Amino acid sequence: MGGYMEAKMNRRDFIKVSAATAATAAAGYAPGAASKEEIERTIAETKFIDIHAHCTEFEMPPVYIKDMKPLCEPDDLVGYYDRIGVEKGVILALCNPENFIGGMTTEQILRTCARAPDRFIPSVGIDPRGLGNNAFGDFEYVFKYYRDKGCKVCGEVCANLHFLDPIMQNYFKGCEAAGLPLTFHIAADQDWLYGIIDEKGLPELEICLQRFPKLRFFGHSQSFWCEIGKYRTWEERTGFPKYPVEEGRIPQLMRKYPNLYGDLSAGSGNNSLARDPDYAGKFLTEFQDRLMFGIDICAPKGFISPLADTMKMLLRTGRITPKVYRKVCRENQLRELGLS
Repeated sequence: MGGYMEAKMNRRDFIKVSAATAATAAAGYAPGAASKEEIERTIAETKFIDIHAHCTEFEMPPVYIKDMKPLCEPDDLVGYYDRIGVEKGVILALCNPENFIGGMTTEQILRTCARAPDRFIPSVGIDPRGLGNNAFGDFEYVFKYYRDKGCKVCGEVCANLHFLDPIMQNYFKGCEAAGLPLTFHIAADQDWLYGIIDEKGLPELEICLQRFPKLRFFGHSQSFWCEIGKYRTWEERTGFPKYPVEEGRIPQLMRKYPNLYGDLSAGSGNNSLARDPDYAGKFLTEFQDRLMFGIDICAPKGFISPLADTMKMLLRTGRITPKVYRKVCRENQLRELGLS
């Protein structure tokens, strides 16, 4: 759920990122890459799968951003999908009280997805502090129950608790036992809006990757994606670094732990690529089996990540191959969700 923070804090940055993407795309096709015909055929034939979506069954009250309506209704989201070229998306719950009042329960998500199974994929949303979860109790039965109802992902987990909080550890244990991947949002700090808490360099996340090797962690947010490179200030954990990438913790962790994946949604995911297209090509190629296209449309009148344009630019300029493009935009999601 990067959309609200991005709309609130980084309007100018978002415009700059979009403009930079468009300018790079205008540079044309790279010599020595796949043929122009193959590239355009790949783009035309590859429908996106959105790993990170939100919507609401009914209109919700306003949020803390003035005049911003929270969350699309299902028909609005389908309209965006048709314009961008998205076949279907994962509807993630926003069940943590740090997000806002209201939001979609798992039952509402299942109902919404049942009405449009060709466009929406259900997730299970449970607050780690709910349902009697504790450090030692059996919590996996809840995840297994919703898994058997058709939920394919757990998340988006935005609770403002440390990764190593005992109830978070029991939460991860239950999710792992059910075989569901987990989409998480990292916060810049404790009591900073929403998101799981970790320090610079993500030491707590690394311990979790070690403790739960069969749990697939889908990482997301500004504070996650700024770690693709070495960053200079705390403020960059909440925004969009613009300078070229000098390799940081995310690629290091992904090399070491095969259960860490990258959710490229929102402005943060797009910026991790658009800020340095040459590095983006290398990163996407190295981790082509564990990076996934996403949008994270939150507010109907808010910003929409230009990731679709960024991916097309990287393909057209020869920084990635058609094979990598297809994997990141579609095939990885279908495989990891058991839909291929």
